[in-house]
Amino acid sequence: MRTYRPLLAILSFFLISSFASAQSQLSVAPLPGDPMELVTGATHVPTTPQEREQALNLLERARQNADLHTPGAAPFILRVSFSASGNVLGTGSGEMEETWISPQNGQWTAHLGNFAITRTLSQGLIFDDRQVTFIPIRLHMLRDALFWPINFGAPGHILIRTANANWRGKEVTCIMTSGGMADPTPTPGRRWWEREFCVDPKTGLLQILSDAPGIYFVYDYTGGPQFHGRSVPKNISVFSAGKSVLEAHVESMSDASNITAESLASSNTPRRFGPVLSGATRFPHIIHVAPGAATVQPVIVHAILDPKGEVMDAELIEMADAALSQSALEIVKHTVFHREEVRGGRMQTEAFINVQFVSGQ
Repeated sequence: MRTYRPLLAILSFFLISSFASAQSQLSVAPLPGDPMELVTGATHVPTTPQEREQALNLLERARQNADLHTPGAAPFILRVSFSASGNVLGTGSGEMEETWISPQNGQWTAHLGNFAITRTLSQGLIFDDRQVTFIPIRLHMLRDALFWPINFGAPGHILIRTANANWRGKEVTCIMTSGGMADPTPTPGRRWWEREFCVDPKTGLLQILSDAPGIYFVYDYTGGPQFHGRSVPKNISVFSAGKSVLEAHVESMSDASNITAESLASSNTPRRFGPVLSGATRFPHIIHVAPGAATVQPVIVHAILDPKGEVMDAELIEMADAALSQSALEIVKHTVFHREEVRGGRMQTEAFINVQFVSGQ
């Protein structure tokens, strides 16, 4: 269930802001080409309250439709089938079912390869049917994509840049967000540290979500459920480093108003406490290399961190330079991270780590 995500998002914006400010004096390598990256040309920085309001209202409209765990929303049963691939732990065919009653009560089950779990949330307490120490990275991604894809911290203190683009024959507005200390200039194209949300301004529906350059969640609403005023995507495709790594299909979504929290949290529910999903966060990791040209070469690594900051699983989502990217992956795998994003307790953190190779002075 959703836990601590807003706090993590806000903390990540502060870190990204600090990184963006520190790199303002250095040349940063351009983003590698990607067919899913829609923002490659002119951008615009909203400078008036009216312009910011317009951009934020569009993002909020998409968020209200996408966030299925909104307090007070109608209870539901959602059934999803999916296939996961890539060089990570936990791939193959899978299924997930979510019964959501309220932010305090619900249950979800998932199967992926040899992994299986039934997790019950009862009065805010989490109980698992078996001992689980690791939840696969693709399952993290699936739940993020389905239940809370849009989270942009404190909207009054973020830098917003926008761009118009064409996606599958229709106009979309892409909104890029980063920390308040980032450079507020309309430089062409997307920046390494920006999140990107491409929204259909006519319907207010999220079309593409990109937590970091190189990874793209694509939403297809054709034939999807209409549930209590929400348009639910029928298909979600995730592309990482130019390859499809997750294909999810919403099989059904039905009303769960006749299901009680007591029926889910029976006395036979085992009281095992597994890792809690934190939601995705972002932060930089600076690597100083031999003196040379003053150019920063970023590499994005997607990782799962345990509560102590140790890496449980990791993959590359950018391959601008194969040797450099592999070095970044190995560095991340052998690093213990001690940052505000790494939560204690039972928190398992999904992180997009922006590894920066910076020439020494």
